[in-house]
Amino acid sequence: MVALLIAGSSAAMAIPQFSALTGNRCINCHVSPTGGGLRNELGWYSWYDVSMVPRKSSLISWAYPEDESNQFFDGLLTVGMDMRVQSTRQFLEGSSRATFPMQASLYAAVTPVKAVTVEGTFNLAALRINDVTRSTYPGQRMGSASVLFQPDASLPLIRAGLFRPSIGMRYDDHTMAPYSWANTSLRQTYLAPDWSEFGAELNYESLKWLSVQAGVFGSEALSRLRVSNGLASQSVIQGNSPTLTARAVVWPRAFNDMLNMWFGGSMLMNGDFRMTSAFAGIGLSDHLSLMLDYTTTELDDAIRTSNFMAELGYQVYSPLLVYARYERYSTDQELAPGTIAANAAVFGAQIFVLPYVELRPEYRIWDTWKEGTANRWNLQLHLFY
Repeated sequence: MVALLIAGSSAAMAIPQFSALTGNRCINCHVSPTGGGLRNELGWYSWYDVSMVPRKSSLISWAYPEDESNQFFDGLLTVGMDMRVQSTRQFLEGSSRATFPMQASLYAAVTPVKAVTVEGTFNLAALRINDVTRSTYPGQRMGSASVLFQPDASLPLIRAGLFRPSIGMRYDDHTMAPYSWANTSLRQTYLAPDWSEFGAELNYESLKWLSVQAGVFGSEALSRLRVSNGLASQSVIQGNSPTLTARAVVWPRAFNDMLNMWFGGSMLMNGDFRMTSAFAGIGLSDHLSLMLDYTTTELDDAIRTSNFMAELGYQVYSPLLVYARYERYSTDQELAPGTIAANAAVFGAQIFVLPYVELRPEYRIWDTWKEGTANRWNLQLHLFY
């Protein structure tokens, strides 16, 4: 049970509930077509002054210059960053509070001509050394870099380099159910924060209501992931064989753009390893968001997982979003008897106390086949630009 509660929460990813609240697709606010990492000018400006204490207030105006954009030299250079520190405590006898850095990501992109953007990310937190490796999670990278080429807005965008393949939705918490599996003693993440692979991807976003991605990648990072068949562990992928990915999302809107929706699915395939996702979201502009996700993962003759997630969020007002999430984990291991089930409930809030400063308190309840439940309280400080 203790292993189920090992710390680790967010990485800098897109926040899909904001798509439900605003009707914007990921590409509207991020350089990456499927979100996460560097924010473009609109994404930066959208949160420029979201704060319980406005930047023009006499209390804090001295600390905030009159920024006009995160782009410089007539759009040649775009910059950004995400810094996170988390404090967590398990409600178990003898447990103590732990505080640790989670992320220190620096972003930059150069756009020498309108059709070409070169972007990169470096996460200083990945340098943190644990008992086994420099990376906290198998497959985690210290950074990424890619070239995005789109000669015209009506044409597909081609992306190549080292980056995260387009799979499912880019949730801002890698411990969420879709990309994890749980058995009787631990919860493990399939897709590490800052996971990326060398490869190329075709992105089509020219229609406002449709997103389509298809890619081919290596698997050097993903091959570090090991899963158990109930008796012994093994790598999910052998060597660096090609990984194929595909994703499609429709983004309908209704009632004079007050009701925002998305419905999508994705697939990752590499030999005997497969991950498929079906996901949806619906939101009432500036008020409510509901996200649903059902993801299955299978390694032949070893393990099969199917996880469900539902999260309801309410935007009290711009700087304050409260949410509740339910997660259901189901795991079948080839050499372990029966299906292992685990449930989790999460209650939290995103509080933008100052410009570029977010506090995220969260209370998590774990319920497994063992008697009773296990609880954990987190508080995360997030600085962004």
